[in-house]
Amino acid sequence: MKSAVNIINKKILHNGFYKIHEITLEHKKHDGSWSTPIKREIFSGAHVATILPYDPLTKKIILIDQFRPGILKTNQDPVIKEIVAGIIDKGESPEESAKRECKEEIGCDVNKLTKICSYYPTPAISEQYNHLFLGEVRSFEGNKITGQINENEDILARCYCVEEVKKFLMNNKIVNGLTLIALQWFFLNYNSIY
Repeated sequence: MKSAVNIINKKILHNGFYKIHEITLEHKKHDGSWSTPIKREIFSGAHVATILPYDPLTKKIILIDQFRPGILKTNQDPVIKEIVAGIIDKGESPEESAKRECKEEIGCDVNKLTKICSYYPTPAISEQYNHLFLGEVRSFEGNKITGQINENEDILARCYCVEEVKKFLMNNKIVNGLTLIALQWFFLNYNSIY
C-alpha cells in the first residue's frame, strides 16, 4: 500500500528538554486527491507511563499535587492533583516504567498492574503517547513529600477515600487530562472490578 503522507521537509526548531519540529507535508484526502502542502509545528512529546494508584483493602486512591507551568496563564493554582506519570526510559517497558514511577512519586510498590488503555492525548500537535494503568498498592497515613531531586520534582502524595475523589471529579477539581481519563475509567468500572 502506498503511503498516504508525503513528508516534504522536516527541521528541528527547538532542541531542549523537549524538541519541536517544523514539518511540511501533503496527505491523501478522503476523495483520493492530495492536499496542498501543509506546514505544522509538532511537539516531540514522549512515551509516558501513567498509573492510578488504588488500595483495594482501604478503598483509597492516591493522588499527587505537583506544580505545572502550563497553567500559569490562567487564574487557577498551578499546583494540581494528578495521578502518577513519567517518561518511559530507553529500554524500559511501559509496565516497568509505571512501577518505577509509582515508587519514585508516592513511595509505593505495585502489587498488581492492570492495563487500562494507550492513547495519543493531543495528536494534532504532539507525538506523545500515554500508557495508562491501574496499580494496586498499599495506602499510607498522612502525606508524603517525594520526587526525584535530580529532576527538580516537588511532589506531595496523599490518600483519599473513593468518595472524596469522586467529589473532586464532579466539582471540576481535576484539570489534568490523563487524570480525568483514569478516574472516569475507574468510576465506570469500579463496581465490576471491586
